[in-house]
Amino acid sequence: MQRNNKRETVIGMVLEDMYADFSKELIQSVLNAIPDNKSIRLVVLAGKYDHGDGLYTERAYKIVYNTVFKFSEICDIDGLIVHLGSVQSRKGEMIVEKQLKKYKDIPKVFIAIDAPDLTTVNYDNETGIREAVDSLVNVSGLTKLCMLGGRDDNKDAQLRKEIFARCLKENGISFTENNYIKSSMSVDTKENAGKLLDANPGVQAVFCVNDAVAKGLYEAMEERGLVPGRDVLVFGFDNTRMAGEMIPSLSSIGLADCTLGQKALELLLAKLGGENVSSALVPTRLYGRESMPHEMYVYTTLELMNIDPKFIYRMFDDCFYRYKSEPVSRESVDLKRLFFEFMSRMLIAVKQRYMSSEEFDRISVLIDKFFEKGAMNYTDAVKLIKSTKRIQDSLDVFNHSPMASYMVNKLFLRIKDRAILALSEHSIRDHENFIEGREKLQQFLIDGTIYAGSQQNNIDYIIRNIDKLGIRNAALFLYEEPVVCDTKSRSMFPDHIMLRCVIKSGELYILPKNRQRCLVSELFTRPELPPKCKGFVALPVFYSDFIYGLFLCEIDKNIYNRGEYIAVQLGRTIYLNDELPIIRIANTDMLTGLFSRRYFYNYLSGEHARAFHLLYLDLDNFKAINDNFGHNTGDEVLIRTAELIKENFPDSVIARLGGDEFAVINESFSKDEIAEKTCKLETAVADEFRRYGCATALSIGITYAEGTVNDIDKLIQQSDRSMYEIKKLHHESFVC
Repeated sequence: MQRNNKRETVIGMVLEDMYADFSKELIQSVLNAIPDNKSIRLVVLAGKYDHGDGLYTERAYKIVYNTVFKFSEICDIDGLIVHLGSVQSRKGEMIVEKQLKKYKDIPKVFIAIDAPDLTTVNYDNETGIREAVDSLVNVSGLTKLCMLGGRDDNKDAQLRKEIFARCLKENGISFTENNYIKSSMSVDTKENAGKLLDANPGVQAVFCVNDAVAKGLYEAMEERGLVPGRDVLVFGFDNTRMAGEMIPSLSSIGLADCTLGQKALELLLAKLGGENVSSALVPTRLYGRESMPHEMYVYTTLELMNIDPKFIYRMFDDCFYRYKSEPVSRESVDLKRLFFEFMSRMLIAVKQRYMSSEEFDRISVLIDKFFEKGAMNYTDAVKLIKSTKRIQDSLDVFNHSPMASYMVNKLFLRIKDRAILALSEHSIRDHENFIEGREKLQQFLIDGTIYAGSQQNNIDYIIRNIDKLGIRNAALFLYEEPVVCDTKSRSMFPDHIMLRCVIKSGELYILPKNRQRCLVSELFTRPELPPKCKGFVALPVFYSDFIYGLFLCEIDKNIYNRGEYIAVQLGRTIYLNDELPIIRIANTDMLTGLFSRRYFYNYLSGEHARAFHLLYLDLDNFKAINDNFGHNTGDEVLIRTAELIKENFPDSVIARLGGDEFAVINESFSKDEIAEKTCKLETAVADEFRRYGCATALSIGITYAEGTVNDIDKLIQQSDRSMYEIKKLHHESFVC
């Protein structure tokens, strides 16, 4: 999959679901870590984890959606970052082994997985959990602690449980199974959380295995009249943005210095540069909020009055803790430096016990600029207000000048006001963007559903209106004909695909026909893709089991919130305007060109006025060909077998039922002619494939139907039994 003379390095990111809070932050951390001076394009291939239960329609949807993973096998990708998530719990070893075979020549880094032989990036779970337990036991003096855990098959969840129990034991606190209950590790944990609370009356603190389950605990506590942070202290794990947005805000264990995604990209780029790298553990720490008081730093009066730059930068890291994990681009304002400018001036004024009105105005301008440039993107409101109050309280102890104290306190009030204003403006923009996006999507659906003219004209009309989806940067790739989902087929997708249009900064560009067609392997490297976009997510465009192509969209908040819904509506709209080709594709086996199993059953399900012969055909020892010569050779054998069947049974309904099984419905030949034709066909197949040395033959079962088909399954079973009698004779006569 390596390619030469390329302008950009393509990094693929394979994960199970990009819409979970942890996944969003993981993707964003990789994007933020891409250096501005390197030409790197990130492509996210995210699927849906199938738990093996639930409604059939939901599972069927996930199966088709997950065909997006196949693009990681067939497209040019230079390096891979892989996060298996929940998938690793049940199928981890199998999936890792499968991916190692697929991408054996591609450098890879795995995130959050226990695999000693691979390059991995994992949490150092122990540092953060130990800090939390120490705060609860040795600082707050608590002794009744419980844990709302995860699934038995999740290694991270079990490791966190072991560490929590060990830390309690070291502090002389017992931890029994009564203090623990497992959960699904999702927000839907209220019932289990309630059981934990009821089994442990008087519990003082609860450790949630991740931030998501804390939502369920909050709901269970509310039903029992308990308030997090007042009646029971609560802390989670992952420190997602959701933790800061919960009410009350959730204390959570998160990464101390760099993110998992940042470290994974760092290791992968080193691998691509030819370096030998080792797996990494990323340290964690506890971020205190309302649900569990915990101070990262102590602001002493002496440190404040020394006005040490290192101390002021530490204050910034406390208040705006997410900023340190994101690089500062050349175009961006250095918020850390800007914070230092106004905070150092405020400290100087306190130390000198004087601040002029001109200096007050200058500092006010710096504060306004600080928040205008997005400071609130790197913190949460409760954390900021709490941290600034601690700074303000520490200064008030030292400041004995009424005027200086008054003006400095006004500046602190300005910081709080600007923070609230920035959050309000952000919320308003989000709401306006949501309304605008909904209106654009509605207009697209109206314009796209025209039901008039030829199918091709309808698809062209949809493409001409695709910019109404409200996506600023994207590219739409469509197959020349829809592909029917067949996860067992190695050659499900054709070799070529069409780049129909590109959206750049909201402007639509439709490519001329002579520039559309390209190899699927070159999909992520097309020069027409929107420039200056570090990352794209590949959204499969499909309806039912018909796959039309791929919608490659720039990763932004809009895509996180609406990307899948937009792709679903796009697939539905294409389906409604592409009915005739769909019917043809649905009735055709993609490999052999014969009728499909679906068409075969539909054909037999209607009343058939004339008599016919049903032939059920199966290749003997076909598995041996696949095992000895590979699946490509197996495909060639199936294609040639189909050709031989068509040669011997012209004007018949011939279908491939799946694998190496075929069926023929013939209405014109007599019983003797059928016998002659089947004998001739068996000989032709045996002669054709004798070179493989596996005694490949064709077993054929024949059933005669008179007039009307009342029971399709019974008819097929008769042919099937007849075929197996022939197969048994073949096996007795030949040795593979």
